[in-house]
Amino acid sequence: MAKYFNTEHIHPYSYDTVAHAIFQRYPNPFASHVLSEDTVYREIINGTTLYSRRFLTKTNKIPKWGERWLSGFRRSVPLLEESYVDSKQKTITIYTRNVGYSNFMTAIEKVVYTASPSNPNHTVALKQAWVESNFYGLRSAIKNFGIERFKNNCVKATDGFNHVLERIQTQQNSLREMGHVKLAEFQQKKDHLKLQYSERVESIKELSYEKVESIKEKSSAQWIHAKETAMNAKETAKETAKKRAEAAVEKAKKGAEIVKASATVHAEEKIEE
Repeated sequence: MAKYFNTEHIHPYSYDTVAHAIFQRYPNPFASHVLSEDTVYREIINGTTLYSRRFLTKTNKIPKWGERWLSGFRRSVPLLEESYVDSKQKTITIYTRNVGYSNFMTAIEKVVYTASPSNPNHTVALKQAWVESNFYGLRSAIKNFGIERFKNNCVKATDGFNHVLERIQTQQNSLREMGHVKLAEFQQKKDHLKLQYSERVESIKELSYEKVESIKEKSSAQWIHAKETAMNAKETAKETAKKRAEAAVEKAKKGAEIVKASATVHAEEKIEE
C-alpha cells in the first residue's frame, strides 16, 4: 500500500499572480535539483482549461543507508508533469510522477492551487504525495525516504515559487510605476501642447480681429473718401453747370442786345431814306 502525505502552504500573492507565474517556477535559488524542463504538449479543454504536459529532469539523491544496494542507479531521474489551469473555476492542478526507476520507487505528487477563502491576496497550495516501492527488503524504508524527501522539497518548492512570484511582482510594480511616470509625462506634454494650441488660437483670433478691424477701418475710410469725392464731384458739377448756364444767359443777353442794336440802326436808315 502506498504511503500518503499531505500539507498546505500559503503563497502571499493573489491567484492571478500565481497563475501568471505557474510555468516560470524554474529556475530559482531553491531549485538547484531541477536540471531541465521541456514542454511537449498543450491544448485547451472545453474552452476554459489549459492542459500542459512537460518533462522535468531532477537529481536523484540516494540515502546513505541505500548506497550499498543502489549505487548503480543514475543520479538523475526524468519526471512527467501534467497540469490543468482552469480559468473558469480559478484552480490550478499539477500532477507529477517519475517515469524511471519505478521498481525502486514510484512517487506521485499532486498540487492544487486555489484562491484563499479568507484573503483574496493569498493563494492556498494543497500538496499531496503517494509513494510506493516494490524493492524487496527495503520497501518500507524507501517509502519513508520518499515521503521525507517530499516534505523537504515542499518547503523548497514553496520558497522557490515565492522567490519567483516576488521577482515577477517587482517587475510588474516597476512596469506599473514606469507606466504612471510615462503617463504623467504624456499628460504634461499634452497639457503643454494644449496650452500652446490655445495660445496660438488666441493669437490667431487677435490677429484676425485686428485684421478685420483694420479692413473695416480701411473700408470705412475708403467709403467716407468715396462719399466725399462723390459729393465734391456733385458740387463741382453743379457749380460748373451753374456757371455754364450763367454764361449762356449772358451770351444770350449779349446776342439779343446786338440784334436789337442792329435792328435800331436798320430802322433809322430807312427813315432817312
